[in-house]
Amino acid sequence: MISSIYATEQEADLLIIDNDTIYLKTFFLEKLNLAYKPFGYTHANAPSTACWRGYRAVWRVIDHKLYLEKIIRCYTDRKKSGEQNIFELFNKNGLKYRKEHGMIYADWVSENLYQMNFSIARFYKNRLYLYDGWNLKNQKENKYLKLKIVNGVIKVNHIKP
Repeated sequence: MISSIYATEQEADLLIIDNDTIYLKTFFLEKLNLAYKPFGYTHANAPSTACWRGYRAVWRVIDHKLYLEKIIRCYTDRKKSGEQNIFELFNKNGLKYRKEHGMIYADWVSENLYQMNFSIARFYKNRLYLYDGWNLKNQKENKYLKLKIVNGVIKVNHIKP
């Protein structure tokens, strides 16, 4: 059996809700298993070990719905800058999408997102990091639940009081 292990902390995707920017440690775009990747990157030619995906997605919540706003190059890709055209990317991958507000409605995303509650979180001052909570399965999950997304709709939002 062959397996790969990557230990470098990955650059987070961004989630914008109102005026708040949240850092995501789960990657919604990866769930689509794109044949054609943003910017053409693969693990073999990724810009750095801190960004194996080769991109960062920017997500936005409007009216309780999740949208893919844009795809940008990683911070570690210092040689290049720019954005991936998200509509061309979806078309090239043969994916149907619904365009709203100049973005793609992320109806494929169903996820419970939890606030990081382990010791590494203390190093991320003034930033809220959310992830899929895989290590909370046997704990009281709802204590740390911040967002529940079902088919692109925000069903639970504990980020704002």
